[in-house]
Amino acid sequence: MNSQRLVLDSSPLNYFTRSGQLPTLAKLLDGWTCVITRAVEDELLCGASKHAQLYQATAQPWITMVDEAPLGYLPIFSLWHDRLGGTERNVGEATVLAYAEFHGITAMVDDRLGRQHGTKRGVSKTGTLEALCQGVRQHVLDVEQAAAVVELLCDHEAYLPCDGPGFYEWAQARGLLD
Repeated sequence: MNSQRLVLDSSPLNYFTRSGQLPTLAKLLDGWTCVITRAVEDELLCGASKHAQLYQATAQPWITMVDEAPLGYLPIFSLWHDRLGGTERNVGEATVLAYAEFHGITAMVDDRLGRQHGTKRGVSKTGTLEALCQGVRQHVLDVEQAAAVVELLCDHEAYLPCDGPGFYEWAQARGLLD
């Protein structure tokens, strides 16, 4: 990709880790400075009680945990938290989108509602499928490998707009492989 900063939500990390594809995600994000918020770290550690491999996601040398406590950040977080339903379930995603907006960086979010609100607020965002398409364009992996990764992610409960066999058609329809 490039030397931009990226704040990751727990979903991509969760599914790449659980499917054994965390090294693939690291390759896809090579060149990005990757961070997670404390809330995302907490979500991953909480999930580790059921899926022990999630401890790996928080221990990657290419991911740094950041503090999201500056006072100017709090009203933005509150707005995001309300827009995403105001529940504990969406705290991590709200911190990611608020952090991205506050710092003017890219958020890696797969949740449809978060992506929709991100578009409305002008937040730079990417997602799992976009990262895979970027990887194909940059020859990090080929279309068949990307489709296999999508299928593995879906096998580990990732909710994506396509499955592995539908990846190429999905990407082509959006012009993401050109």
